[in-house]
Amino acid sequence: MLAGQAAAAEVAADMTIDALVHPDVDLEEVVALARLRINEAAEIGARLAHQAHGAIGFTYEHPLHQATRRLWAWRDEFGNDSYWAERIGRRLVEGGADRFWTTMTRISQL
Repeated sequence: MLAGQAAAAEVAADMTIDALVHPDVDLEEVVALARLRINEAAEIGARLAHQAHGAIGFTYEHPLHQATRRLWAWRDEFGNDSYWAERIGRRLVEGGADRFWTTMTRISQL
């Protein structure tokens, strides 16, 4: 399951890079969705890693503590989950009901 979260984060990052060569794609939407997915993977992945280590990773001396502490801090840099989710929600609302599904699925077509 931890490997699955790492793979999901990698795919989200790759989609963002792929979007750079598609001028018709709204880069802000892609970045917002990628940030949300990568943040989710970081949260779940850190939780799984700590469970696998029997929570010893929460002690300051354990290397896992250092890695996950940075992951959790990074999640709030440049906007937290609420910030990016609000931006996505605003875009969906602005597009209206007729464009909702098209907007939701557009990025997966890169």
